[in-house]
Amino acid sequence: MERSLTVLQAVFAEVLISSNKPELYAGYEVPVILDEVLGRGPLEGLYQGLKAATYDEVFFVACDMPFLRAELIRFMFAWIPEYDVVVPQLQSGLHPLHAFYHRRCLPSIKNNLEADRLKIIDFYPSCSVRYVEETELQNFHNLSEVFCNVNTPEDWSAILKG
Repeated sequence: MERSLTVLQAVFAEVLISSNKPELYAGYEVPVILDEVLGRGPLEGLYQGLKAATYDEVFFVACDMPFLRAELIRFMFAWIPEYDVVVPQLQSGLHPLHAFYHRRCLPSIKNNLEADRLKIIDFYPSCSVRYVEETELQNFHNLSEVFCNVNTPEDWSAILKG
């Protein structure tokens, strides 16, 4: 968490945490945004984060991605003025939890939440989306590490072993 916050604070003037357990983040001096409706997963967190953010463009990243790279985030940001969503699309799939979202997405997200369509990418067809292909990211080494998720002590041990 500390590493991710350090990277994000080096890139952005504002960093928010989306969580329904604010007590876990009390020591970080970062605003914690709560879901209005529980049980709607990351899409609700994205919706509330976009509403709470000071800026129109928000980088949304999962807390279980410990190898964020500032230069990759900055590279992706170049497209956000033209698109509502800027999301990496690697051979391993889309990474909607390492993507930029513009406030223009709010009505589409709200419609999906109200229809109980809770998968983040389900609102993409109603927005302008820039899929950043893996070939465009070839200058960034170790993409599998950047986009890996660490959810258990076993995951972390596997990464440390290389």
